[in-house]
Amino acid sequence: MPTSTGISKPRSHSQYNRYAQCGEAYRLERIERRLSNPAGWFVQGTAVHSGIEAYERSGRSLSRAQVADCYQQSWERELAAGLAKQSDTRQWMTGGFKSGSKDLVDRRELGEHQVLDYIDFAEQSGESIWTTPDGKPAIELEFKINLGAVPVRGFIDQVVSTPYGLTVRDIKTGTKKQSSALQLALYRRAIWETYQVDITWGDFFTCARKGRSPKQGGPTEPYDLTRIDQHWLEAQYAAMDAAERNGVYLANPGDHCVTCGVSRFCKAKGD
Repeated sequence: MPTSTGISKPRSHSQYNRYAQCGEAYRLERIERRLSNPAGWFVQGTAVHSGIEAYERSGRSLSRAQVADCYQQSWERELAAGLAKQSDTRQWMTGGFKSGSKDLVDRRELGEHQVLDYIDFAEQSGESIWTTPDGKPAIELEFKINLGAVPVRGFIDQVVSTPYGLTVRDIKTGTKKQSSALQLALYRRAIWETYQVDITWGDFFTCARKGRSPKQGGPTEPYDLTRIDQHWLEAQYAAMDAAERNGVYLANPGDHCVTCGVSRFCKAKGD
C-alpha cells in the first residue's frame, strides 16, 4: 500500500542502501516487519564497534584486556538478543557452509582479534580522534540534518585527524569491498550542516582478517568526497523518499539474497 503523506520520514544511509539494493527486501523488513534471521556477522560487527568505541572514549587509556572485556560483554548482549529471535543456531545465516554454532565460535574469536588489531594500528598510526567544536570526541557521532527536503539521521563511526587532513571514517568488519563512497559523502554533508566544517576526505577502516593475507587491517586509500556532487546526493535521497512513500518496491534478486534475512518470505525466491 502506498504510504505517501506528503511528509518525509527520517531516512538513513542504511535505509537508502537497502532500498536501492532491493526494494522488496526493504518492504519485507521495514513495512511488513517480517522476522529476519539472525547472523553471526551482526553480533560480531556490533561487538567490534563497541570495543573500539570504549577504547577511543577512554582516550586510549584502557588496557588491551579491558577493551577485550568490553568486546566480550557486547558479544554476550548481542548474542542473547539474536537467540531471543531464533534460538536454533542451525537457522542462523552464515553466508557459507559452516553451521551456525561453528560460525559464531569463529566470529567471536575473529572479532576480538579485530579489536586488538585496531589498538595496534591506533598506537602506531599517529592519527587521533577529532574533537568537534562543541567539545565532543567524534566517535559514534550522531547527526540529524535535512538533505534537501529529506530529513536524514545517522551515526558517524569516527572523524579522524590524519596526515592528509580531517577524514570521516566508517569501520567495516566484513570482507566485502565497498563499491562507492556515498555513505562517506553523506557524513561529509552532516559534518558541514552540523559544525560548518568542510571535510574533503573519507575512508573505510577494514578490520583484520586473522590468518589471512594481509593479516593487518587498516584504512582504505582516502576518497576525495568533493567529487560527489551534493545536489545529486540530495536528488538521490529525494527519489528514494518519494518512491518509498508511494509504495514502489522493486525486487532485485542477486548474490545478496544469500545474506538476506527475509529471503524466505520473498516471492521472487519462491516464498
